[in-house]
Amino acid sequence: MSWLHLIFGIILLVSMIIGLVSPAQKTKIWAMVTRVCYLVLIVSGIFMTKYAWSEKPVLTVVKIIVAILVIGLIEMAFGKKTKGQFSIGIMWMVIVMVLVVGGLGLWLSGGYPVI
Repeated sequence: MSWLHLIFGIILLVSMIIGLVSPAQKTKIWAMVTRVCYLVLIVSGIFMTKYAWSEKPVLTVVKIIVAILVIGLIEMAFGKKTKGQFSIGIMWMVIVMVLVVGGLGLWLSGGYPVI
C-alpha cells in the first residue's frame, strides 16, 4: 500500500507542476488528473493510518490536517490559473507544501518504501 501511496504522490506532484505551467486551456485536464491522485492517496492513506497512528499519533493528525490543506491549496492554484490570476509565487508555495506533506509521510513511515 505504501508503494501505491508513494507512486501516486509523485504522479500528483508531476501532474500538478505540469498543470500549473501549461497553457490555461490544458489546466482542466491536469486538474482532473490531480483529483484522481487525491482519491487514490486518500484511500491508501486511510489504510496506512492505523500503522502510523500506533507509532506517532500526533504527527499522524498533523499530516492529515496538512494534507487536507494542501489539497485545498492545489485546488485554489488551479482555480487562479483558470481565472488568469495565477502567479509563480503560488506555484512555489504549492510545490513546497506538497513536498512537506511527502516528507511528513516518509517520516511517519520511517523512510519506507524509499529507504
